[in-house]
Amino acid sequence: MNIIRIPKITIVFLSFFFLLSWVNLLSAAESKRVFIVASYEKEHVCGWPQETGVMKGLSKDGWFEGMNLEVGRYYMDTKRKNTSPELIKKEASLALAAIASFKPAVVVVLDDNAFREVALPLVEREDIQIVFSGMNGQPETYNREKHFMVSRQRPGGNVTGVYEKLYASRSMKVLAAALPDFNGKKIVGITDFSPTGNAVTRQFELEIVDRPAQIGWELKRVRNWQEYTDLIKRLNDDDEVLAIYPVALSLNVSDSLTYSAPEIFKWTIENSKKPEMALNYFFSEIGLFGGAAVDFQSMGFVAGRYAGRILNGATAGELAIVDAPYYAIVFNQGRARKLGIDIPTPLLTAADHIYQ
Repeated sequence: MNIIRIPKITIVFLSFFFLLSWVNLLSAAESKRVFIVASYEKEHVCGWPQETGVMKGLSKDGWFEGMNLEVGRYYMDTKRKNTSPELIKKEASLALAAIASFKPAVVVVLDDNAFREVALPLVEREDIQIVFSGMNGQPETYNREKHFMVSRQRPGGNVTGVYEKLYASRSMKVLAAALPDFNGKKIVGITDFSPTGNAVTRQFELEIVDRPAQIGWELKRVRNWQEYTDLIKRLNDDDEVLAIYPVALSLNVSDSLTYSAPEIFKWTIENSKKPEMALNYFFSEIGLFGGAAVDFQSMGFVAGRYAGRILNGATAGELAIVDAPYYAIVFNQGRARKLGIDIPTPLLTAADHIYQ
């Protein structure tokens, strides 16, 4: 038998040719547009994982930026810079103007400020479908402000998305397994008075009702950076407090300076003597102790899949509003060592992420 040997350079050329043909085929298909509006600044620890997930979800449904998809982006920076109601509304008007110019088929909004100020004004638009991710406020509350859904299961309009369930009770159970002598002690949750802080406060009220009976709970709210630092120092000296759940993510230091998650948690890690429950696993990566944390990239991925399905012919109204689908068990071993906590080996084995 004669075996025909094809030169390697020919194989490389043919592979390149078929790849180029596939790219050209995608480009030749009808290009669509998606516009992402984030409440955060670019690369924020909460916003960036969601945006990354959105793009992965879109590609899973056959939509690739630079090929058959154009993506516009706007970062409102409402956690660090544009924190007042007036500045948030100003950013929203700029985002809406950018959307009007870009003319997307789908608008994806990340977090409550973007949903309330950008998505709600677009409700009932026939030319735009809306997908949200990272919503802390109750959809029913927003629905009373402006009707956009019949029910979570079948919204019926031009809006759907992913609600950011905190899995707070589950996280408490993980923390209880990690810490000895939990009985008779409590976790203190900390929220601010921003719109997101108000929404998270309500989420705590709804989610902690099924916490284990031996776990105490108390919620503290702070209005500014001074109140936050004073509270942490008091909690350090309170023997009844075994852990804290810090979710105050936007705190005014002065009239011209606001701290967001990176600055707040940096100081917390350096000064708090209590282990911290982490809202999402990126918070554990930057130094908080851990727990059962929301996977923000997975939440964004679901939103991206929804956007992709809409581009492929579905409507937002037929896609159910769902809870964030996945939580990760995470621990920061460096933080545990600093606090003198020896996390049980079986718990570490079960963890999804361990940061050193």
